[in-house]
Amino acid sequence: MKVGERYVCDVPECGKSFSRSDHLSRHKFNHEPREIHTCSCPGCDKSFVRKDVKEKHELHHRRKIQKQKLKLAKKHTASDLTVNSSLVESTDKLEDVFENGDHEIVTNGNRSEEIQENRSKIDQLGYATTQQHRQSQHTNHAIGEGNNSLSAHVAVADRFYPIVDHKHHSESENLSYSTEHSLLPIDLTQWLFNDNDFLNQKNVLSPFDTTLSGHTNANHMLEEAFCISPKFPQYSTQTFRGTVLIQKICGYIPQLHEFLLDTEQLRICLDIYWAVYHVQFPILHRPSFSADDVHPFLLLSMIMMGAGLMDVNDTTAMSIIPHPQKLADCIAVPLRWLISSSEEFGSPTRAWMIQSLVILESYEMLFSNRKLHERAYLHHGLKIQLLRRSALLGGDPLNRTSDETNLTEEKDIWKKWIEIESLKRAALVSFYLDTFHATIFGHEIVLFAHQIKLSMPCDDMLWEMSVIDNNNLPPQTETPRFIVALTKLLHQEQSEASSLSKKLLLAGLLTIKFQMEQKDLQMTFLDWKSVEESWKSTIYNAIEVWREAVGDCCDTRNAFYLPSTVESTNSVRSGLSVNDTKCKFPIYHLCQAFMRVKQYDMLIYAGSPRRMSVKTTERDYKVVEGRIKQWANTANGKISVLHCYILLNEILFNGEEQSVYDPDSDPILYRPNIVASSLFVIWVYNYSLYGPESLDQRYAKQNVVSEKEEGYAYISRIFSSLTKGTGQKSLDYKSLEKCAKVIDDIPNKHYLVGLLKLFKNKYILCRSEICREYAGLIENCILRSTGKEREAFT
Repeated sequence: MKVGERYVCDVPECGKSFSRSDHLSRHKFNHEPREIHTCSCPGCDKSFVRKDVKEKHELHHRRKIQKQKLKLAKKHTASDLTVNSSLVESTDKLEDVFENGDHEIVTNGNRSEEIQENRSKIDQLGYATTQQHRQSQHTNHAIGEGNNSLSAHVAVADRFYPIVDHKHHSESENLSYSTEHSLLPIDLTQWLFNDNDFLNQKNVLSPFDTTLSGHTNANHMLEEAFCISPKFPQYSTQTFRGTVLIQKICGYIPQLHEFLLDTEQLRICLDIYWAVYHVQFPILHRPSFSADDVHPFLLLSMIMMGAGLMDVNDTTAMSIIPHPQKLADCIAVPLRWLISSSEEFGSPTRAWMIQSLVILESYEMLFSNRKLHERAYLHHGLKIQLLRRSALLGGDPLNRTSDETNLTEEKDIWKKWIEIESLKRAALVSFYLDTFHATIFGHEIVLFAHQIKLSMPCDDMLWEMSVIDNNNLPPQTETPRFIVALTKLLHQEQSEASSLSKKLLLAGLLTIKFQMEQKDLQMTFLDWKSVEESWKSTIYNAIEVWREAVGDCCDTRNAFYLPSTVESTNSVRSGLSVNDTKCKFPIYHLCQAFMRVKQYDMLIYAGSPRRMSVKTTERDYKVVEGRIKQWANTANGKISVLHCYILLNEILFNGEEQSVYDPDSDPILYRPNIVASSLFVIWVYNYSLYGPESLDQRYAKQNVVSEKEEGYAYISRIFSSLTKGTGQKSLDYKSLEKCAKVIDDIPNKHYLVGLLKLFKNKYILCRSEICREYAGLIENCILRSTGKEREAFT
């Protein structure tokens, strides 16, 4: 019960009080434990009412064993003495010497609570050093010679606790080991995610485990719902009151009357939304969607996105909606203010709010003018704060009364599960966009991986099925928590994941990369270069494990879930069909490049007059030029440019056949931005090393500049030279090391005018102002490659 600002235990003769309700809930387990957990360490018989506390207790055993190993190693190194019997005896009785910490103990059936204020802290710079590993190996050798019983005991303990937790070091000790540090995956994960976060997968609460009534959680609710067959509305036969809806949305945005909207136009916009945006970001539950019942602001965002994604080459759609871009902008400009001024806006966060803001942010970033693009970035933090004030990223997911979740009808069970899952998906996609905008546009990270406590999205088949068939049920396996799945990747372990989960995991790895770069800036005064390189190695390896699990990155079915009913309709765009062979994970190639060179440096060197609305100065350029020269002459430069060559080859060729790429009609979100960035990486690398393609046209007019090699021929020649040099039939991410050894031998890699013109002529026609700005930068690169002098920044 709550007394004033405190939560007081109502068990007689207890009277303990807590500042938070979840602390009181955990405390009550001491009085009414559901299960008793016994320590699995040999020789220890202590039991606990909470599994996470038991695992924490076992972690203390493990740490004690490691400390004993290090002590033995030091003694052996200093005096070559054998292990004395008193130390063996004390180590054998581990339960008497384990460190104090937060723990609750049940002994001999009598409940007693033991609370310690000394909480263990995660070392800010990781635990491991190569020096310690050498000591650990030396210790095992000494133990084996000095005492067989201790060796056996340690071996048993290591089998029970396979994750090694290394010894803490003070700052002074770390300084003395500044050239010895090696940050291993276990150290990186323990630093970023504390033990309770990533070890206790099942006991950490998430919205998917939200209590709905009594002791029934969402997982149990899902199992119960599978016992029935609710009749979801079929999206293929859904109807809506067109005239009523049009009047309703025009009431919020009167300017829409000018477009003379009708039912057919609304239907086309919604069909495009489902066929293109939903396939890539399935944050809405399509089978139960009803245009008549959905919040009008969410419906407006869907219409806006559908109009923005309309293919200008689709003459049928364009004849029905002649000006889709104007329609989309007419909605986008006031929509953010309409959402923010809504009476429902604020806490508790409603699903429609986050869903509408996610869709709106995608449109503003990718399909609008620069003003809306910048507005999306400025207001992105608002969406994250809404999530942090919800049960998703903050608060108490269990803080729900039975009155709020009194599910009396069968349809209510599914409705509640859909609400929880859709809100979770919107939160995860918000995290995804936060990371990818930082990678592609150079924005600042707002949400970090260790702040995501959610479980992964449910199975794609389950989310898309429209009718429950008890004879053909989808997989109902409990999805792992995001942090747990990400930790496995850092430990180079593969695991099955849905199409959306694959994107989220890559975003998680990139977020850790951004976070570690920030830590590097904070620790540069310590000159710990070896630590920096070691965490980069861990991230590189994890991304390669992720890439291996993806399989063919050009296979649409590996990137998106296309239900058979959707795959057979005419609404599927060519770029999303199973027959399309262009890369579906272009961000993989770009992140590999930008992990080795700054996105900021690429744009400034290519001639961008400003970044983040800040003008570029001549001093900025000189500093960037120095970094670019250094990068281009290293192995990192070769790997970066090779990834970009691979991406352009997958974009421009279908086997040996040329493929036309039009960024304005590309249905894969963010791919036009990634392709342009990859083009800048290729130009910057080659121009910094070899200079302009020719000096003969330095005074030629822009529209009459000619190239020495056509764009398709250039990419074909580069790949042919790489395959011959490496002796391989085809090139992919696995052959990059071999390619890096022969790329210097390929002549005329700076013949880039033809390739640049091939893309400039497409980007200049894009509806997105950001893409048209890419065309301006490409044009500047063309002029530089034809020998024209760089104009100094003012």
